[in-house]
Amino acid sequence: MPQSGLNIGSDARFDFYPASGPIALPTLLKFTSKKLTKKLTVKPLGGLPIHLSFQEDGWEGNFEVSRNDSTLDDYFAAFEAAYYAGVVQPSGTIQQTISEVDGSITTWQYQGVVLYYDEAGDYESEKNVIQKVSFLASTRVKLS
Repeated sequence: MPQSGLNIGSDARFDFYPASGPIALPTLLKFTSKKLTKKLTVKPLGGLPIHLSFQEDGWEGNFEVSRNDSTLDDYFAAFEAAYYAGVVQPSGTIQQTISEVDGSITTWQYQGVVLYYDEAGDYESEKNVIQKVSFLASTRVKLS
């Protein structure tokens, strides 16, 4: 819920829907996304620069999970097995639901999502195991 007229991290919920079915991540710690925009500057002789923006590269992001079960390990093991078995792996989606400061709800959907298992976690005595996943998405659309 927003506080003091500002959004805070806990205002958002993320649902992960790879082609194999939903992944429940109850201990999501961090989610970051960034629009990939191709930038081009045209420098006319004797004139001011002209800046162009191309939207063709989609989105990228990453998230961190505090490991409390084998959910991510199982997903990526199945993905790897399917890859080596020659099974086509369609892309998935990530849905982001935000409780806005005014009480309304905004929902975004990242489409054409592919997940990458960047770190399965460091196992150290008396430390929490953090798993890191990155993603690429073709687009992000507003659902509501």
